[in-house]
Formats: sequence, structure tokens, C-alpha cells
Amino acid sequence: MTQFLDAMLAFPTVIFTIPLGVIVGYWLTVMVGAVGIDLLDGDLGDFALGAKAGAGEMLEGGAKAAVEAGTKASLESVKSGASFLEVLGFGGVPVTVSVSFVVFLSWLMSMGFARPAKEALGALPGALVSGGLATLCLAVGLVLAALAVRPLRPMFAVQQAPRRAELMGRVCVIASGRVDGKFGHATFEDGGAGLLLNVVCDKSNALTRGEKALILSYDAARDAYEVEPVDWLLPEEVQHLKDPITAAALARDKVRTR
Repeated sequence: MTQFLDAMLAFPTVIFTIPLGVIVGYWLTVMVGAVGIDLLDGDLGDFALGAKAGAGEMLEGGAKAAVEAGTKASLESVKSGASFLEVLGFGGVPVTVSVSFVVFLSWLMSMGFARPAKEALGALPGALVSGGLATLCLAVGLVLAALAVRPLRPMFAVQQAPRRAELMGRVCVIASGRVDGKFGHATFEDGGAGLLLNVVCDKSNALTRGEKALILSYDAARDAYEVEPVDWLLPEEVQHLKDPITAAALARDKVRTR
């Protein structure tokens, strides 16, 4: 046990031991639910834009121009950092997961090879050997971590919910017992968990649970989508539903002619 502790605290392994301890503490807090796994994955671009807007209200003239220039540079650096991570192979994986893999694998490499390397290169200056080992372990750790996190990408894939305009002309399935001008629910398959929509239909209809309906428009006043039964469509109009763009145009035309 003493030899293990000595190896952990020896240079250059101690360079990785300290951040490894921080990472272990972080994952313990994740396990108890104190913080999220995406702690370091906030939208830095939005933060910078917000800072620019707030400062712009207080500053004018040259000061405001300086703030805008600084914000632009910050955004460019954020994009460069994201590109660098993607080149290494860490794209699509939370920063906390990537950093944890890099630190752990670098620490593991240092623990395994630091002592034999020092003994084999004993004739060279100790600081030079230790510095070279730390750099080499970090480089190898980056490569191995990039390979290790690639299979994890599907676990962190985020399904983007379709925007309201993208739902126009699409077909949903009624989930409520009835649909009228004030009440109705429907589900829409978006390729993920699905969406539950508030729907209404001002005309008398026979829409019930399990029936298909065409989404015509979004009514902001009622916070609901206006729909009508697919059965009301003409045969040639039903064919348009296979193409989302044509279906959206069909929905707009039906709204205008009501």
C-alpha cells in the first residue's frame, strides 16, 4: 500500500493524481444527484451573447465597440475549441466524460511506465525525464481516450424536437376521446420519445382516440394546433402527405380557404 501511495505522489504521476482526485469527487456528486453530467457543456456562445447584450445597454460609443469586438473574439475561440475537440474525436460526448477518460488513462500510463522509464533513463536529468514522461503520457492518454469515447456517442445524442412550422402538413394520431374547438390531444412521432400536442378542430368531426389528423396551423391564442381528419382529404391530397414540403403547402392552402 505504501509503495502504491509513493507511486501516486511521485513526479510526474502526481500531475495526473491531483486532477484524478477532483474527477473522482465530481463523479461522486453526480451519483448523489448534486450536479449534472453536462456541468461543463453549457452554451458558451449564448453566454457571450448575453454578456454582450447586457454590457451594450450600459456602454455606448467606443466602449460598446470594444465589448462587441471582445465578444466576437470569445465566440471564435469557443468555436475553435469545439473544432479541436472534434478533430481529436471527442465530438458529441460531454466534456466531463472526455476529460475523465483523458486524466484516468494518462494517470494509468504514468503509474505503469514512469518508474521503469526512470530506471532505464537514469543517466539523463530527472526533470527532463519526468517532463518528457508527463507529456508522452498525456499524448497517449488523449489518443486512447478519443478511441474509448467514440462508442459512447449514441448515448449522448440529443434529439431536436421539430419546430412548430415543421409540423404543418404532418399527420398526428389523436390521443383523446374527442376533439372540438376547445379540447383535444394528439401524439406525433418525431423519431424520439414522441410529442404530445394540444389540438383543436372548430368543425364538427368524428375524431376519436387512434384516428389520424392533419395538422393545419398553430393557434397561439389557444396554445393548440388546428387539425382536421385525414378522411376529409381528397385522394390526390392524401398523396401529398408523403412529401413534408408539399404537405405543408397543402395545409397552408386549406387554412386560407376556410
